[in-house]
Amino acid sequence: MATLQPKEQLSLDGASEQGFLAYYGGLPEKPNTTVRVFDRGDYYTVHGQDALLAARDLFRTNSVVKHLGSGNKKLESVVLSRLNFESLVRDLLLVKHYRVEVYKQKSSRNDWDVEYKASPGNLSQFEEVLFGANNELTVTTGVMAVKLAVENGQRVVGVGYVDVTGRLMTVSEFNDNDTFSNLEALVVQLGPRECLIPMGDMGPDGAKLKQVLSRNPLLVTERKRAEFNNKDAAQDLSRLLHKKGGDVLATSARPEMDRTSAIAALSAVIKYLELLGDESNFGQFTMSLYDLSQYMRLDSAAVRALHVEPLGSGEVSGTTAKTHTILGLLDKCRTPLGHRLLQQWLRQPLVDINKIEERLDLVEAVVSSVELRHSLGEEHLRRIPDLNRLARKLARKAGTLQDCYKFYQCAERLPNLCEAIAKYDGPHVASLAAVFTTPLQELLSDLAKFQEMIETTVDMEQANHGEYVIKPDFDETLADLRETMNGLEADIQSQLKKAANDLGLDAGKSIKLESNAQLGYFFRVTLKEEKVLRNNRNYRMIDTNKAGVRFRNSALQNLNDQHMASREEYNEQQKTVVDEIMNIAAGYVEVIQSLGHVLGTLDCIYALASAAVSAPIPYVRPKLLARGSGVLKLQGTRHPCLELQDDVSFIPNDCHFDKNNGMFHIITGPNMGGKSTFLRSVGAAVLMAQVGSFVACQEAEMSVVDSILARVGAGDCQLKGVSTFMAEMLETASILRSASNESLIIIDELGRGTSTYDGFGLAWAISEYIAKEIGSFCLFATHFHELTALADEVDTVKNFHVTATTAHGALTLLYQVRPGPCDRSFGIHVAELANFPPSVIEYAKRKAGELEDDFGGGDDSEEAVKKRKLEKQEGEKIIEEFLNKAAILDIDNQTEDDLLKEIKKLQQEAQACNNAYVSHLLSRQT
Repeated sequence: MATLQPKEQLSLDGASEQGFLAYYGGLPEKPNTTVRVFDRGDYYTVHGQDALLAARDLFRTNSVVKHLGSGNKKLESVVLSRLNFESLVRDLLLVKHYRVEVYKQKSSRNDWDVEYKASPGNLSQFEEVLFGANNELTVTTGVMAVKLAVENGQRVVGVGYVDVTGRLMTVSEFNDNDTFSNLEALVVQLGPRECLIPMGDMGPDGAKLKQVLSRNPLLVTERKRAEFNNKDAAQDLSRLLHKKGGDVLATSARPEMDRTSAIAALSAVIKYLELLGDESNFGQFTMSLYDLSQYMRLDSAAVRALHVEPLGSGEVSGTTAKTHTILGLLDKCRTPLGHRLLQQWLRQPLVDINKIEERLDLVEAVVSSVELRHSLGEEHLRRIPDLNRLARKLARKAGTLQDCYKFYQCAERLPNLCEAIAKYDGPHVASLAAVFTTPLQELLSDLAKFQEMIETTVDMEQANHGEYVIKPDFDETLADLRETMNGLEADIQSQLKKAANDLGLDAGKSIKLESNAQLGYFFRVTLKEEKVLRNNRNYRMIDTNKAGVRFRNSALQNLNDQHMASREEYNEQQKTVVDEIMNIAAGYVEVIQSLGHVLGTLDCIYALASAAVSAPIPYVRPKLLARGSGVLKLQGTRHPCLELQDDVSFIPNDCHFDKNNGMFHIITGPNMGGKSTFLRSVGAAVLMAQVGSFVACQEAEMSVVDSILARVGAGDCQLKGVSTFMAEMLETASILRSASNESLIIIDELGRGTSTYDGFGLAWAISEYIAKEIGSFCLFATHFHELTALADEVDTVKNFHVTATTAHGALTLLYQVRPGPCDRSFGIHVAELANFPPSVIEYAKRKAGELEDDFGGGDDSEEAVKKRKLEKQEGEKIIEEFLNKAAILDIDNQTEDDLLKEIKKLQQEAQACNNAYVSHLLSRQT
């Protein structure tokens, strides 16, 4: 965030200061994740810990912190301009997931009250601050609530979810395991910004529930248990739900009402969002049952591991970070509708092969036509307003003539959009027509009367100049006022020439006549010409900024005052007509929302096609196979984000799974050798394919998977009371409980957080369980080279390694994945790359040699490594024979000297085999 400096100073007289300090001191305690802001008219203030937070995060300095009071009763305070306030609120709500409360003074006394408030999932009262004329609502919003219950000995989870922007309500109720893996998948799919849970002790399940929620970027809010009930749910929902023409089914008879825990959770959200307090919400929402199985399941670890989307406050922002995530990479959308929908698509990859193929058909059609792609991106989609937000404003009767005109313009462009799609004659023409052209034409016919109304009532000529008024011929008084305003505007134009002659400037070039809604008409000159106004009493400056100097003379001031008064009278006179237009426009909310869905889908298809053709190597269409086919073949797969980074020449690799020839791949090799990148590349390809995107491969053939589950990296969660090792155990336990034979599991470096022996034991046991019992696709990268022996015991396990060479004593990473295990560690070589001191490196080599039974003269060539491996295998057989012969010695009937002679003889026999590994071990005897 750019550093912003406060412009106002907090100035209170003694009585006001003491009164505010007393009021502030009497406020109830609040969570640290709630920030209180005080609206003081022309500026805002924050106090106490909130002031320190603003100073640190907004201004990047404590010098802006001032103090009210004295002695021990000093209160930290920071003054915020309107720009500061808007920047702070955006950061708190959209990035940090905090709550914000704005207090306003009710009288001259220190009598403050909460004027409006917001939380990450409920931004409605802050929409104008967050998403004003120059800011689009590209973030998703939504609040969910969770209620736990036990039925017939089963753990039941009830979830209610509300998206106010989309006017959607969702309920879901399901059994879950003790790791809440189903709930976690649901949280990922819905992507709520906030989750409500009941206050108080929820037992062991409550602690686990909070752990699951903490792994996701959302705000957890505790609410009174009494709010989680369905006593009045049917009555409340009957007021909020939209009833279509023939839909007379009573709310209480709807199938969703049978999910009692879910409906109780939904009731908590309705109360939290205060939906019943706003009549514009009545009859506007749709409600549906949510089926987890309709989308691919992703756990939160997979979202992080595959870098699906930015993670929140810790994520880099700005254009440089766009290619750091799959969302940033694919999001070439031109509309806020598309931005939000594409984020939803990435969280909800499809599992129905027919639906995936339909999306791929549409993407292929747009990929195949440069003309269609250019037409959509440059001529049509970029001019589409945020129809969902517009529909909400109209439903709340908060819309304006400008909003109606914006939608009119959108409807006016639709025939040209349909024509552009109709011109396309490549593959999948029928799909484009069915999904886009036909629905758009049907919606256009529904909008015919709306367009006619706007053309009849709105003054189009004035609208083209940014002024939205009713046509003057609609009313005699309006006509008179319009005539007066036209005369004033002509006189105002004449003032430009007079001022230009008076100041010796060129009218329309070095001096301009401009206007806006706040100031009306004014002159403007550049800063370079500002000197002509100095000491000139005939002109009064309004303000100065980088665009120039704004000013008026007395004649323009007088004419402008008359014009603004006439315009105010005109607006007052037309109010009745405008109100009637708004009432009629509110009846088109459902049509606007339907149109928004169609155009949002078109925008997402355009974005996926644009991403496919703009990649360094164009993406290819994946060939999909039915679920359970057990095939995953990726040829020349690349990581779509990494290949876009500067100075990266990406080396592609192949991945081939087949249920008849290996479903569990163990990947070994040096650190930084590309193991993690390979895992993520495969995961990204599968995810993108089931979203409906082309993929970063040379060729791709894959079975549809039901889930992508991951355990990647060793991120500490110490602030949340979870150690590194516990975090990876929780994630792995969730995988083992929720994976099926149609899943893709990605595990990277499991077991590093504990002792070597425990870590290896867990890695072996988990690998064997996945390979034998689950039978899913699994990529398992590990530093335990001994784990490669699992391939000798389980047929479906195959070994691979990332290649590296240590020729001439230097480590060279080749980043290629090849069949077979890697039989050694390259940790010391990596330390050399990191410029460790030579003495440390030498000591490390010596200690490693003592611990690892190293032998063979330190030759790291490929032939020498193979020879050492063979020598070790033969040596282990010789040792086994030695131990077997020693075990049958008659220790009861022989003296100690005789036994020592026998052992010495067996040792000589072993030495006679001339095995280098055995000789190395014997040489280390003490």
